[in-house]
Amino acid sequence: MSITDAFIRLAEVLPSYEHRPQQFDLATAIARSFDEQTTGIFEAGTGTGKSLASLIPAALSGKRVVVSTNTISLQEQYINKDIPTLKSILPFNIEAVLLKGRGNYVGLRRWEEHLLQQEVADDLIDWVQNTTTGDASELDFMPNFETWFEINSNSDDCLRNKCPKYNSCFYFSAKKQAEEADILVVNHALLLADASSHGNILPKYDLLIVDEAHHLPDVATSAFSFSLNNRGLRAVANKAIKKVGAPSGLVNDIEYEAFEFFNFLLQRCHGMRTRLREGVLQAQQLSATIEVLKTWLDEQTFDNLLDVEMARERAKLKAKAIVSTLNGYLACLSLVAFPDPNWVVWVERDLQGTRVEIVAAPLDVSPFIREHLIERNGLEASVWMSATLATGSDDPFRFFKSTIGTDRHVIQQVVPSPFDFKRQSVLYLPKNLPEPNDSAFIPRAAEEIDRILSITDGRAFVLFTSKAAMNGAYDLIGEHLGFPCKKQGDMPRKRLIDWFLDTPNAVLFGTSSFWEGVSIDGDKLSCVIIDRIPFQVPDDPVHEARCDVLKSDPERSWFTDLSLPHATMRLKQGIGRLIRTHKDRGMVAILDPRLTSKSYGKRILACLPPMTILRTLNNIVSLDEYLDQQALAMPAPGLGNGIVEGIAGFVPHQIQ
Repeated sequence: MSITDAFIRLAEVLPSYEHRPQQFDLATAIARSFDEQTTGIFEAGTGTGKSLASLIPAALSGKRVVVSTNTISLQEQYINKDIPTLKSILPFNIEAVLLKGRGNYVGLRRWEEHLLQQEVADDLIDWVQNTTTGDASELDFMPNFETWFEINSNSDDCLRNKCPKYNSCFYFSAKKQAEEADILVVNHALLLADASSHGNILPKYDLLIVDEAHHLPDVATSAFSFSLNNRGLRAVANKAIKKVGAPSGLVNDIEYEAFEFFNFLLQRCHGMRTRLREGVLQAQQLSATIEVLKTWLDEQTFDNLLDVEMARERAKLKAKAIVSTLNGYLACLSLVAFPDPNWVVWVERDLQGTRVEIVAAPLDVSPFIREHLIERNGLEASVWMSATLATGSDDPFRFFKSTIGTDRHVIQQVVPSPFDFKRQSVLYLPKNLPEPNDSAFIPRAAEEIDRILSITDGRAFVLFTSKAAMNGAYDLIGEHLGFPCKKQGDMPRKRLIDWFLDTPNAVLFGTSSFWEGVSIDGDKLSCVIIDRIPFQVPDDPVHEARCDVLKSDPERSWFTDLSLPHATMRLKQGIGRLIRTHKDRGMVAILDPRLTSKSYGKRILACLPPMTILRTLNNIVSLDEYLDQQALAMPAPGLGNGIVEGIAGFVPHQIQ
């Protein structure tokens, strides 16, 4: 079967299937990347159908493929929708499995041990007795963290084939299915955990598809960071006493040195987040006491235990788990005491100073991504795709390629959305608003939001770059809008989305978690309002440190090479909430005047979908009526003003 055959078969099997040339072009480009065994980087606009476009050449390759996403919802789309569709058109059988990190599965031996020690809720008992997967996502409730931490599957406390529950273990059953699968769906965190373990988690695979690829560098930064907080250290120290009988004197020494160390940090760091630019020698004394406990744990044989039901083996595993945690703490403290230019270290505290945390993050994860994913032994090709990877300039993928460590032998393409943005949407850029840092911005923005919502009859997401801005605007107008209105934090995210779908003319005020991963079709959502260009906050220590590196290079610009492309990518995600199908239509409003007053604003606009731009809402009473009139005034589709025309940064197939 060829790519063309597959799409012909799609039209035969699915009565509702609409042929999209963009989807076929993307599938062909991905197939070329696989055939030439090179890296493919693709921006595929909303509605392209990129998941199916990648699965078809993947399945036809006859290779084992790993598909990695950032969100659970997209994983479920692959497993429950796209892969069943793929199976329906193939002349051969394929097996696909969704594999999660082992912490998502209940560990039966640990569960039984926990039952003997503590009382457990009946609904949790019922679930464990009846589940066939052991996957916590089946639960319509979530056990408290402490309970789940004691009963989930854990590599540091695993007896493997010596475990009496090995044959019925949910995690190893899932791993066995994964080893037999042709297509394996995972999330970015699990993909990176496998990479850092040199392939000890996932079975060997030939091809890699990274969807929602714009997230992977940030996930990698988090995955390879070290952290240490006062509460966590105290809990681990107490665990050493309770689980493996560590001498109380050693633990007391750690608690004393930890108190002195964190108290010193509190006196030195007055803000909620403080970057440490110089070494803190007090970290050495805490490290020394932790090393003493670590050495004691390493030396234990536990011969004093009666070896009943593998008691010695379990004690060794518990000691090993504690040592693993202590090693992470020691790595963090080493970076606190002896700063490394390749790492950034900072302190975070709560208002009361009762919780203090140190975080050490790598400045540049691109070498790791390149070495362990792109140039992974045995990997023939990788494809990286998202709706928002291109950020302008002569090479629209320059920024993204720098974050994953690849710059040559790349097949890259911007595949435009099949939607007619000029016919379906308008972009409103109001005049005469103050800049976002002006104290008058929020009051004036709130007035503009009120005005916009009166024209759209509600039906809007109002998105902010900070909780403070969201709360400020909501407090000014939320109760007076005349439409049902809620803000992020009023209820859990999923319930907020359900409320929005079930409520006519609803308005939802939200921050970062609503900028992407939310898809609402139809006229329920007819307006997306964005308060400002989403530049990264200046107090983000990682961003600040990366900017410092660029500032020291006379040939680089921290703004042009880092802040601007990151903000462009993020803004495209927010705008992408509006038009999700061919029938959707509406308005995007961006209240930041810098889009029209600054030269970089024009660069951002050139990367956005080709919407009709409005500078005033005068004489517009109803958005629906205005869009009807606009559609009538435009040439029929295919007679000009096509969907490709005017898209800045369109790049045909090319190898660099």
